[in-house]
Amino acid sequence: MSDIKIPIKTIKNDFSSFISMKGNSRLFFSGKFGIGKTYFLKDFFDSQVDRYEVFYLYPVNYQVSNNEDILELIKYDIFVELLNKNNDILQGDKINGVKDSALLFYSWSKKRFSFNSFLQSIFSLGESYPELSIDPVSSFLGRLGRPLKDLLEIDREFQEYKKEYQEGEKGLAEKYIEEIKAKNIFEEDYLSHLLKEKITQQKSDKQSVLVLDDLDRIDPDHVFRILNILSAYFEKEHENKFGFDSIIIVADYGNLKSIFHHKYGTNADFSGYLDKFFTISPYYFDNGKAIINMVDEIVKRIKNEEPNLNGAIGDSGYIKLFLAHIFARAVDCEIINLRELLKATRFQLLELGKGSYSEDHFTDNFQKIFDKAIKVAIVSFSNSESFIEKIDIIKKNKTNKKKRIPFIKYISTMLKSLKINIPDKEGNVSSWQGYKIIKKHNEIAEESNQEENLFYDLLIEYVKQKKYDKDNYYDYEN
Repeated sequence: MSDIKIPIKTIKNDFSSFISMKGNSRLFFSGKFGIGKTYFLKDFFDSQVDRYEVFYLYPVNYQVSNNEDILELIKYDIFVELLNKNNDILQGDKINGVKDSALLFYSWSKKRFSFNSFLQSIFSLGESYPELSIDPVSSFLGRLGRPLKDLLEIDREFQEYKKEYQEGEKGLAEKYIEEIKAKNIFEEDYLSHLLKEKITQQKSDKQSVLVLDDLDRIDPDHVFRILNILSAYFEKEHENKFGFDSIIIVADYGNLKSIFHHKYGTNADFSGYLDKFFTISPYYFDNGKAIINMVDEIVKRIKNEEPNLNGAIGDSGYIKLFLAHIFARAVDCEIINLRELLKATRFQLLELGKGSYSEDHFTDNFQKIFDKAIKVAIVSFSNSESFIEKIDIIKKNKTNKKKRIPFIKYISTMLKSLKINIPDKEGNVSSWQGYKIIKKHNEIAEESNQEENLFYDLLIEYVKQKKYDKDNYYDYEN
């Protein structure tokens, strides 16, 4: 079964216009956690490889304590991305390749070690060097977001340089180091200088883009440490570090605002703080309408090994109708993300495993089916407490009604299981939590046509009492 793809053509066209706006060199790409931001950006840039040269960084790896470390980690990760794109980028002709390799490795060690002693430690350890951790250089480089061995494996030209060095051509390397030291580079940041040069070379006539993703998965202290470091190293008002044409920061604007005020106080100016990270305005990614239109298809793709439940998950099955309604409402209320929604389509749940359901003439088989639908929903919302909270939100934030589900069928089942009195003939009224339950045209109804609200409140009570988890179903005569 192929993966479900949410249609994003309209959003792609909109974002394409946004990123192409003249001077829009810094973008804040905002969207709820798990809504599909990473998927969208990857799909968008994959479809425009002739226009953009994109570098993806995931700072979730940067669990470090010092501000100065973060910029170094970002630089090294960009270099790994660069070399993964073009492992010949440091080669060119032989002399320039050796110079670039010397520059790269000198910049790694310049703060703590002499270049010659660093090289000699590498050469004496051989290819096993990247695997060791007792050496202080290894310890320092081992904190990178990606392993050092990626660089050593990709940079074949450096291996040639190493060979020349071992054969005694020491003078050549030392000459290049002296040239590097003599260069008048801003902040004496040799690696930044080399990065800027190579990124410009790699992008050619394209636009270079740095995507800083997953900021909403990082400890709050690290989020603002990374943002502060980035803002301190913007070159000029409209110029980005390392010469990137665009930098895209990916996170949930609302979530960052809450974290910011929790950390710095409600009077702190969040808008003023974040303004420096985008040129025009945040781009709010919202694929909610597209997801709602796909809910039916998503529910029908739920993994099911039990053939006796095929009909219940089919087009008009009671599991399908229940889940499609709850999920669509939850998406509308922005209380479920795409990752949660797809959980049951990617993993085989025990509730729908082979042998999980069989007909029983002595119990209410509809309730058994209904309970399985509730269990799938609870798994999608993580746990029963979260499910109850979100059903309450759905009830309070109802939007325009779409296709109605058979509320009365579910209501009747829950009333019986909760042992709430059901009128046996028209004219009789039963009360529960302010609702007036009546018999109307031989069916259960709510006197004020509040069947949907009654459905939600009964569902909350049903789950609170864990009726969905009972092995022994109610007896009609009780």
